[in-house]
Amino acid sequence: MSRYLIFSDIDNTLLQSYIIKEGEIYHTEEYGEIKEIVQRLRKNHIPLVLCSSKTRVEQEKIRKYLEIKDPFIVENGGAIYIPEDYFPIDLEELGLSINRIDKNLVIELGKSYNRIIETLQDIREISSIKFIAVHDLSLPELARKVGITINDAKLMASREYSETVLEININELDNLKKILNHRGLRILQGTRYNTISSLHDKGSAISILKKLYAMKFEKEHIESIGIGDALNDIPMFENVDKPFLVRNIQNSYTPMKINNLTRVIGIGQTGWKEIILKYILKE
Repeated sequence: MSRYLIFSDIDNTLLQSYIIKEGEIYHTEEYGEIKEIVQRLRKNHIPLVLCSSKTRVEQEKIRKYLEIKDPFIVENGGAIYIPEDYFPIDLEELGLSINRIDKNLVIELGKSYNRIIETLQDIREISSIKFIAVHDLSLPELARKVGITINDAKLMASREYSETVLEININELDNLKKILNHRGLRILQGTRYNTISSLHDKGSAISILKKLYAMKFEKEHIESIGIGDALNDIPMFENVDKPFLVRNIQNSYTPMKINNLTRVIGIGQTGWKEIILKYILKE
């Protein structure tokens, strides 16, 4: 017997988070028919693991609305949050270091936010690279910059394992990458912004969860699915059985070379629905 296991990006994938209007990118939050489709996945006992650069509190808001009870991966693999008693095994006996936050078991893979900010401050002192990151702005400024409410800006700013770069000259990006690499950090491109973190990624977190699910469903064959739209989804695609790429907000495919990658027609959330209905629920 086979069982699907879905790992899904959020921005411009599960949610239609951005739109382009008159050449400019604007933030939105469109759920559309997603809640109904997520309910159908739940009724079919198909886990839906959110895997995003978004923070814990940003994802908790989405999970609460969609009534998702499965584990979730925050800040590009910075940590894995697992509801208590979700896996019928003692995670600490497996050698995993576990924290507990809000009835979740937490596996931390990333460096702390404070250490990342300290490194960025050092880089600013020794180089001429200019960039604007989340911590540089007040909540009202962040809300205006991204095009979100102040409350959502507060959720976005509640970072624990990564920092988001909102603005940087494309010509300086490579220099920043090189300096970060020497400091044990990396920068990954998402749907709209770049994210700085330690050397973890979505793939390293997915690898851990796949092993836990294999133990949970030991008598079943698990077929893992990955759905995303951006370069930071490549590590996810490399660690699942069937990777699916949706069109980005420019109505094109983010260039990447991944074995067995299926490119679907739909943009963002439309593509996500196409994957779930056609390939998973087979309707």
